[in-house]
Amino acid sequence: FGLLRLAAAAPRLRLPAAVTRARVTSLPFIPTDWVFRFAPFICRDRVRFLLRFNQISFAMGFGFFYLWAHTPYKCDHYEGFYESPLYNFVKSDLEKTGQLEENVRIKVKHFYPQTE
Repeated sequence: FGLLRLAAAAPRLRLPAAVTRARVTSLPFIPTDWVFRFAPFICRDRVRFLLRFNQISFAMGFGFFYLWAHTPYKCDHYEGFYESPLYNFVKSDLEKTGQLEENVRIKVKHFYPQTE
């Protein structure tokens, strides 16, 4: 019953204020006390700390988006498209039954109707 009692009491438990405010008052991935201890040029006063906090957060977000999450020319064309094992299995089954040739034959290749 200890786990059940703990689960029932969980909504009433409060975390320390330092833990709940850490998300609001710290640089991403760096404890704030380390900033004050090892980088005093960043935090001489509150205004400078706020300015550096905003600059570092913006640079990290910008870098994440453009250097990590936005890989240019990655699988955005069909020539270099990654074909998974399931894709290859289904494709080989369609080739065996002849359905692949039929699908390629009737596939629409133009958005607008072509005049012949």
